[in-house]
Amino acid sequence: MKNLLKQYPMPNTNQLITEILAKKLRCVFISPHLDDAVLSCGGLMQELARKTELTVINVFTSAHSGPYTLSARKFLQASGDFSNAAELYQARIEEDQRALLKLGVNVTNLGLKDALFRRKPKESLFGKILPEFNHVYPTYKWHITGSVNKNDPALADLRKQLEKLNLKEAVVFAPYGIGNHVDHQLVSAVSRSLFKKLVLYSDFPYNIRLDDYGSENGMYRKIELTPNLKEKIKLIKFYQTQFTGLFSDGEVPGHKEVYFVKKVDGK
Repeated sequence: MKNLLKQYPMPNTNQLITEILAKKLRCVFISPHLDDAVLSCGGLMQELARKTELTVINVFTSAHSGPYTLSARKFLQASGDFSNAAELYQARIEEDQRALLKLGVNVTNLGLKDALFRRKPKESLFGKILPEFNHVYPTYKWHITGSVNKNDPALADLRKQLEKLNLKEAVVFAPYGIGNHVDHQLVSAVSRSLFKKLVLYSDFPYNIRLDDYGSENGMYRKIELTPNLKEKIKLIKFYQTQFTGLFSDGEVPGHKEVYFVKKVDGK
């Protein structure tokens, strides 16, 4: 594992793949939502599948039964005109299982609530009239794509759950946090604080929309993979509840997968 973190004389993801396969290293992909691992890392996962042990840990995989905020209602409608969030998340879990079963990947769903559905520990009487008062992130535009709320209960919950999973010997892939979605930021921050054998992945498709793939920032070495786009798109299309919202024209744009490996001793 020491070599994996130190030896990247050129930005070539094939070196990462070669070393993982040579050493049969277990790879764990931490996915904020039930599609992010495939969206951002599907090409790499296809390269590694059935050659070494792969696990996807989906973090935010549930919702409450209502009442819903306006942003949550819009999300339910955009995902297939769902009126019940539990039905949507069950559909999303099944989509993810079908996609990852095709790759032979192990799946763990942590069951934490999506940011749109996270309530404050202490609810307000006003929340009975306007649900936004009782939610940690009351709106998508102004809160979910903003800063992580320091009182978000998911911060402590995620740390506890990841610590229980004994991932010390695994190569852990976690989101860089491109796009500022609080769930991606939260998973990125907790992962950076917990794991030494960490590879950050640039969040697709946020990265191409913003033309921001992340920065090496003196701490990381950037590596790239050109995925087999035809095969990756087949995987992405399993996530039909989210596909239209992600790709309004029905087309997945060509892209590279971008990863950042933390440097050791400045190398």
